[in-house]
Amino acid sequence: MRGYLYLQTHPEHPGLVRFLIAERSPDTDRPDAGAAIRYIARFNDIDAARMHVQNALNRRLIDLDARMYRTGLAEAIAVVEADNLSHERTWIDPDLDEQTLQRVEQLTAQGRARIRRWDRFWQAVGYFFIGFLLLRALGLF
Repeated sequence: MRGYLYLQTHPEHPGLVRFLIAERSPDTDRPDAGAAIRYIARFNDIDAARMHVQNALNRRLIDLDARMYRTGLAEAIAVVEADNLSHERTWIDPDLDEQTLQRVEQLTAQGRARIRRWDRFWQAVGYFFIGFLLLRALGLF
C-alpha cells in the first residue's frame, strides 16, 4: 500500500521525533496541537517503511503507540533518506537551518555506505555457500 511517512516534532518534547504514516500527504500548514511536521516522504510500501524505521531506531523507541523516538531531527530524516525502499522526499521543512541539512546529507551518506557494506557481506556469504554446494555436488568436498 502506498502512503506517506512524515516526521513531527513538538517544542515541549525536545529530542523526540514522531514517525507517522498517512494514506494522503499531510497538511503542513495545519498545526497538530503545537506539533510541527518537519519532513514528508512518499513510499510505495508504507508498511515496510514503518518496519524499516522501527528496525533502524529500535533502541531509541520511547512510545510504540505514539511512534515516538529519542533521536535528533537530522538523524531521523537520514534514517528515512538512507533506506533502500523505493521512496521520494516530497517535502522538507524550509525553516531547517543549513547545519541541519548538511548533517542530514552526511548521515544519509553514512547510512547508505553501511547498508552497502552489509549487502556486500551477505552477498559474499551467499557466494561462499553456493561454491560449497557446487563442490559437494561434484563430490569434491
